[in-house]
Amino acid sequence: MDTWPTHLRNELEDAYRAAELGWLRASAAPTLADSLLETRPGFLPAHLLRIASLVAAKDAAALPSLERALAAAAPFEAGADPRERAHLAAARAWLARRPLEAAKIYTRLATEHRDDLVSLRLAQSCWYFLGRRTNERDIADLALRTWSPGGPGFDVVLAMAAFGAAETNDGERAEELARRSLDVEPRSPFAIHALAHALAMRARPAEGARELRASTADWRLGGRMDGHIGWHLAAFDLETGDTRSALAAFDREQLPAAALDASGCADATDLLWRLELAGVDVGARWEALAASWARRLSPGFWGFLDVLAGLALQRGGRRAEACALARDVALAPRVAGVGAPGLGTLPVLAALDAFARAAFTEASRGLSMALPRLGGSLPQRELLLLTQRTAERRRTSERRPVPAAA
Repeated sequence: MDTWPTHLRNELEDAYRAAELGWLRASAAPTLADSLLETRPGFLPAHLLRIASLVAAKDAAALPSLERALAAAAPFEAGADPRERAHLAAARAWLARRPLEAAKIYTRLATEHRDDLVSLRLAQSCWYFLGRRTNERDIADLALRTWSPGGPGFDVVLAMAAFGAAETNDGERAEELARRSLDVEPRSPFAIHALAHALAMRARPAEGARELRASTADWRLGGRMDGHIGWHLAAFDLETGDTRSALAAFDREQLPAAALDASGCADATDLLWRLELAGVDVGARWEALAASWARRLSPGFWGFLDVLAGLALQRGGRRAEACALARDVALAPRVAGVGAPGLGTLPVLAALDAFARAAFTEASRGLSMALPRLGGSLPQRELLLLTQRTAERRRTSERRPVPAAA
């Protein structure tokens, strides 16, 4: 690129920065990187942005695309600088299912190159995948202490710091940071998502629902966060007792999104199970959701997804497939930085099976023991806490003596 005319180099760099910030804010599709590569196939930063979006997906289904993206970038690695080569090394570690190694490389990059927002975003994403909440907070806080408030992307740093605060139970600070981020850039689904987490942590569902509805035009942009923020809105509605709205959101948004990817399946499963635990008759909806999961199972990749898949299969009448999923998880190879996948996942799958068999004492005990080791965000983990509490209530009611006849 150094041999290009100055005006072309500046135009390309401006286009890349817009694509990078659009991806970081979840206000633009990752395909913007592909558009840049159509005209400049040797522009390595665009390759790295496409690779970043596939790592951040945290989905085994994205790994073949990641492998192809790395292969497409390989011819240009010889001319890469050390930072760019480290990005490629981190992505290869992720592809090889070494998430801890990837997290460490991205963290080092974010520490050494304080203006590298992509490495910062991927470091937090990897720590989230690994369930290391303190690391999620610390890497964003480090950037927040050194980032210039007037610099491009400061709103992204604020939103990441807000998410890290929410993940470590500091809802007040999370809300403050998220609102500061939105003051800088209101049309940022990424910051709106951080605010949703903050309000969830502060147990203010009515306000959360109002905020998300008021900012609908700022987060329903046809991007990757539409469905997940929609899940937050439906969860807020359900907490306020508006089961009709939450069920309508499942039919209108969550179930269709489940047909697209594992993340959509996860959100839909979470919402439908919350509705059922709240006493809502969900009819035959589990069958369709279980069918979506059956097409997307990747046992042993991420325990958080395995647990929700097992739950949907159980509720959808596919107990044999749920048991097969548990067996596959038990046989999955050890993952560097995670250990044997079944250590946290199998006890939860067993507890959910016990719940389905109405063995509520076994389900309650299993969930209470396994919850501390499971991934997912705090609002997502709340689903299993609700399940454990329901199992405990049903166990207690079963043991209550029947009054003698008069």
